[in-house]
Amino acid sequence: MAAVDVSVCVPVYRAHGEPDIATVGRTMERALDGLSGELVVALNGVPASALALPADARVIDLGVNRGVSPGWNAAAAEARGEVVVFCNDDVALGERSLRLLHDVLTTRPEAGVAGPDGTMWDLTVPKHLEWVDTSGLEPGTVEPCDVVAGFLFALRRETWQALGGFDEAYAPCSMEDVDLCTDVRKRLGLQCYAVAGVETEHEYGISVTPAWRRISHNGRTEFLRTIHVRNVRHFKRKWKDLLQAQAG
Repeated sequence: MAAVDVSVCVPVYRAHGEPDIATVGRTMERALDGLSGELVVALNGVPASALALPADARVIDLGVNRGVSPGWNAAAAEARGEVVVFCNDDVALGERSLRLLHDVLTTRPEAGVAGPDGTMWDLTVPKHLEWVDTSGLEPGTVEPCDVVAGFLFALRRETWQALGGFDEAYAPCSMEDVDLCTDVRKRLGLQCYAVAGVETEHEYGISVTPAWRRISHNGRTEFLRTIHVRNVRHFKRKWKDLLQAQAG
């Protein structure tokens, strides 16, 4: 199959109102601004018949809800784009949004991850400290950050491959974006950028779900808080030595 400029990879684990996977597909053309693109959907335990899937979407069925990082990995493995965009299914893409991310990644060799929302962290805790302000900047201007928010971000295909994909130990959710951006900066020596002018509409889902909510995945259920605590512990073990060495 022929290569494309941008692949948008979206894991879906449930049907819900707009913005949904149909919205992502419907807003891609304006977001690509003349670039070629494709939508690759990973079904995390939801049947295709329950969703308003765009007719031209490429679909990978994982059978059960394996989680965000496995879904993104499965979609990216099938993607053909020079730039791979990882997106939630509750996003409406703004005009030229994908074009701006693509252009940052293809014109800046030091760029590892690019997205609309960047944050600064104390990674030793780990703890979010503040959002990076790009308001008032010309579209396409970049501001360095520690982590690009996980509802929409992009990498060059070669960067995703160099990482070996997302760490699936963070399944089903929580900390996968923090880990990926840390890997890009600390191991590959690339930059994470918040990109000005990348407009989106985003309905926060799992990130605002109460901690006592149970999440079904991989044939079992867990409290969301239990998942988050386990993933924070994994992050601290994984990065402790490198973070301490670089701090010293």
